[in-house]
Amino acid sequence: DLRMDKGAKMTVELPSDFNTGLLVLAGGFQVNGSTIANAADFLLFGHQGESIDISSTEDQSIALLLSGQPILEPVVAYGPFLMNTQEEIHQAFADFHSGKFGKL
Repeated sequence: DLRMDKGAKMTVELPSDFNTGLLVLAGGFQVNGSTIANAADFLLFGHQGESIDISSTEDQSIALLLSGQPILEPVVAYGPFLMNTQEEIHQAFADFHSGKFGKL
């Protein structure tokens, strides 16, 4: 959860083999000295180093920095569901429609 005012800078150190992304929720950021990301932009970083330089280009800029080890499993996404197989996706929809997810 990054919250920065215009001109604020930081460097984040992460293992080079982690999957890392930056989701900008508000404002704007400059990343690694060149890439500009604004609200609703998502940056997916390649495995090309262990540090990311981030600076805010606007006041009250907000972003989520997401990073973690790859799960090394198959991924199937459909609608709001993310599973490992088509069969699990079908089961998730069946569970949802039968009320197993609860009610708000």
